[in-house]
Amino acid sequence: MNMNELCVAVFPVDEDFLHLPNHDIIQLEGQEQKITYYLTLSGWNIASSNHIIDVIDKFDFSQLDVLVLVNSYHFLEHKVIEDIIRIAAKNNIGIYWARDDRDVDRQAIEEMSDELKVCTSFICNEVAADTNTVLHNFDMPIVSIAGVGPYVQKFQVGLKLKNDFEGAGYKTLYISSRREGVLFGARIFPEFLFKNGMSFSEKIYGINHYIEKLCQEEQPDVILISVPGETMELSQKHKLDFGYLASIIFSAIKPDVSILNLYNLKYTDEFLEEQTNYCKYRFGTILDLFYVTYTGIVESSLQEAWIQYYHADKIYDDLLKKNKLFHEADLMNGLFFKQIMNILTEYGSIDFM
Repeated sequence: MNMNELCVAVFPVDEDFLHLPNHDIIQLEGQEQKITYYLTLSGWNIASSNHIIDVIDKFDFSQLDVLVLVNSYHFLEHKVIEDIIRIAAKNNIGIYWARDDRDVDRQAIEEMSDELKVCTSFICNEVAADTNTVLHNFDMPIVSIAGVGPYVQKFQVGLKLKNDFEGAGYKTLYISSRREGVLFGARIFPEFLFKNGMSFSEKIYGINHYIEKLCQEEQPDVILISVPGETMELSQKHKLDFGYLASIIFSAIKPDVSILNLYNLKYTDEFLEEQTNYCKYRFGTILDLFYVTYTGIVESSLQEAWIQYYHADKIYDDLLKKNKLFHEADLMNGLFFKQIMNILTEYGSIDFM
């Protein structure tokens, strides 16, 4: 079948996906594909003024060729995934797995797919780690985007800044913290970063050499990096990765501009100062900019097994005015990019074109 004639759907769509820049087009096997259908679950109540959002229990899957599974901040039960594989088998649909469910039983999914004769492709980056104990320095400026927790739009910010840099004439290497990045022309971190079997220092060298290799291949003017994982624990019950992945990345590179994405909460000057000091002494990076997202946390869920997130309609105005935090409007109108360029030019990290 001609790839250009495919009927493509993405699932499960949420507010975050709909806020991605240029989310109408994705790349599959090196070719651009127009998304035909946006699918979600009925209980999520996702709506869009620009797209028709279909729920899977009322959708006619017989018209699809490819179903692309993307990330979502809503919890997706394993039973839903099994149901999707059965639907794909019944309708002869291929599945592209672009989710970051790194704790999912991939072997069980592959076995079920094989049994039902479903073509399931997992997007990943299996490369060998070069652990030579020499750290490369990078001549081009590096902009890092870290987050205090999951689902704080690091991916969205990275994609928009990539577009902004390229629109200004800079060749940009964007390394995404999500497998989904492949769908949008980004590079992704290799799988060895997330697996056991390598020491902390070996992963640092491996990531540093991986980025150096990409720089040799692409010769970028600027590097954008969405830092995987979180910078801190969210509660006594939810320790996440204790900032482990962020520690590896910030040991492998030294950003010229460091951004920290936050949840949509009320913050104090003391909290922001604590975050600045925490990142300075824990990761050796100086925070330059704070970016607040529309994503919030259901506070009661911090005591439960699964954290629940929600997407607010607005951001606390006093938060933005008092602390001069940036948000989505600043990102979309170019103000955030302008501030990053001001920092880079002030320190001589980049020249205006």
